[in-house]
Amino acid sequence: MSEEKQSKVTYDDEIDLVELAKHIWSRRKFIAKFTGIFVLVGLFVAFTSKDEYTSTCKLLPETQEGGLGNLGTLGGLAGLAGIDLSSMSGSAGGLSPSLYPELVSSKPFMYSLINEPIRFESLDTTMSSFIYFKEVYSPGLLGLLFEYTVGLPGKIKSKLNATKPEVSEATDGEYVRLSKEQAKIIEKTIDRIEIGTNPENGVISVEVEMPDPYAAAVLANMVVDKLTNEVIRYKIEKAQISMEFIQERYREAERLYGLKQQKLAIYSDRNRNVTSSLVQIEQNRLENEVDIAFEVFKGLASQLEQAKIKVKEETPVFTILEPVDIPSEKSNIRLSILMIVMLFGGFTLSALWVLIVSFLDNE
Repeated sequence: MSEEKQSKVTYDDEIDLVELAKHIWSRRKFIAKFTGIFVLVGLFVAFTSKDEYTSTCKLLPETQEGGLGNLGTLGGLAGLAGIDLSSMSGSAGGLSPSLYPELVSSKPFMYSLINEPIRFESLDTTMSSFIYFKEVYSPGLLGLLFEYTVGLPGKIKSKLNATKPEVSEATDGEYVRLSKEQAKIIEKTIDRIEIGTNPENGVISVEVEMPDPYAAAVLANMVVDKLTNEVIRYKIEKAQISMEFIQERYREAERLYGLKQQKLAIYSDRNRNVTSSLVQIEQNRLENEVDIAFEVFKGLASQLEQAKIKVKEETPVFTILEPVDIPSEKSNIRLSILMIVMLFGGFTLSALWVLIVSFLDNE
């Protein structure tokens, strides 16, 4: 009996699937029209979208252990001489690769970037990306539709505030001050730049997207150069501060050593013919102070030379694993792939719609 039930259920399921297929086939005209609309939308998107090209570069920063190292017995000797070297044990430090995206997207960095001249091969001219996006670039029909539908409130708001004066200077004293147009183009440019970090192997990837393939490569190279220069500047700046700190301590030790020598010489001259034990003890104490001051002075002289070398050693080295390339293919989604996606999506959605409507009608 159970076998008969099982066979019946299986047979019913097969009948249901066949009926399902027949029902979908009966609505084939609707499904074909719906899928056709999806394909037309895909063609519209493909032919109205602006061509974009992505240039990439991969580099590997060589990390070094910063700092001045362990001062060892020099710290104790400096303490006896009255010099505090405790703050010299810190590292020269550096920017973590995880902070590179924040550095690139910072307003001073981007302001400098958008004002650099770039060669646009397709236009056979050279201009800054700021001028290009302000006066030349057109987002295409799809971009304009988006701008005047979803982005319409923002455009109305910007027009209402257009009477306010705009500042064209990048900085105002210690503060970054940009015009609304500059800020808008900076935001658009930030969206075109992607800095990726791989925590496993430390590789930094730079991707830049532009409407012109040559301009994409030039801008990517600028991003890499400016990024590495900023990291180097920061690293050297920290090492330079450490060196200057040691140099100040060195001068203090040199002055203190001279004072101790002078004090010992004066005391020796005054008590040259005195044979008192107290005089001998005091002279021994002064001689010990001179010896300690000399050891600190000598140690700091050595540390100063090491710090000077460290300033040069602290310069980070970036190995280019994959140089900046001039892209030969568009980074937009390919027409063939887009058509397959739209065809499959249109058919699936229309078939689901037919089945849902049929199910609701049978309820």
